[in-house]
Amino acid sequence: MKKADFLSLIKTNQDGSLFHRENQSLEFKDNFQFSNLAVYAKTMVAFANNQGGKIIFGVSDSPRMPNGMTNRQFETVDNAKITEGLNALFSPEINWDRFDFIDNDKRFGALLVYESESKPVLCKKNSATILKEGDIYYRYRGRSEKIKYSELEKIFKERENIEKKLWMSHIEKIAKIGPQNISMVDLVRGEIEQKGNRILLDKKLFKQLKYVKEYKSVEKDGAPALKIIGNVEGVELVAPNLRLDKDFFTTKELGKKLGWLTDRKSSYYVTEIINNKSIKDKAEFCQKKNNNYYYSQSCLNFLQELKNKKQLNSWKDVKVFLTKDSK
Repeated sequence: MKKADFLSLIKTNQDGSLFHRENQSLEFKDNFQFSNLAVYAKTMVAFANNQGGKIIFGVSDSPRMPNGMTNRQFETVDNAKITEGLNALFSPEINWDRFDFIDNDKRFGALLVYESESKPVLCKKNSATILKEGDIYYRYRGRSEKIKYSELEKIFKERENIEKKLWMSHIEKIAKIGPQNISMVDLVRGEIEQKGNRILLDKKLFKQLKYVKEYKSVEKDGAPALKIIGNVEGVELVAPNLRLDKDFFTTKELGKKLGWLTDRKSSYYVTEIINNKSIKDKAEFCQKKNNNYYYSQSCLNFLQELKNKKQLNSWKDVKVFLTKDSK
């Protein structure tokens, strides 16, 4: 989420109250409290089962005004802790992102929830009186509640249509290439079947695998590669034991190396640069694991170049640069 998009969500009327109301894809909260995760989780899963949505923190209630957050829990909580809490409550996994914003010296937070590709996302355990095991929650206009029959039927019909399209796509590709030239990859068992022979793969690799197209050259500016010991149609593929949490950098680690952390050690302006340069969209710069983003050495080199070119020696320089760049 870019800052301009965020600012449009907290646009105000002449009396200072919010222009936007809560709706099918938008909800406002005052402060973030991790102890209230089940409350936010209900909204997040409801968004995921519909078309996605955003929870904005820092908006007071009655009247709704963008006064900013009065605590720092949103800034300090670990993404992994939120993900762990969500995964304990729901299945399949909810895909989400977190953003921090400062406007007029007021601090805001945003949780961006993506539409699930594996609907419906179900609740798998009770949580006080908020969540009930086995329930499916759906976002209606301005509220999150148990799904109704018509919306549930729509989800199942959509799943059926997607599956039909996938089958048709596979059949068309097989017909074009020729059945005799096709080898199947079993993502469940971790096998490639080729003319009666099977090549076994570690199933853990499939969780991180995006593209298997590295051939002889496995170093692509820090991007992960897969290496299969053996030959697949005469092409050797290799996979190093790459660990994203150790071989890549977190946002805060980037900020420390670049000298862009604020006086309070916040990586806010590093995140702003990342969003400004669309770094998360570049596979050679960024990889995602368990809703956490990790950045490659190539990304660090790119930002170091930018730092030297624009003389961005501190977070204050970055702030000025971003302000000029947005005009």
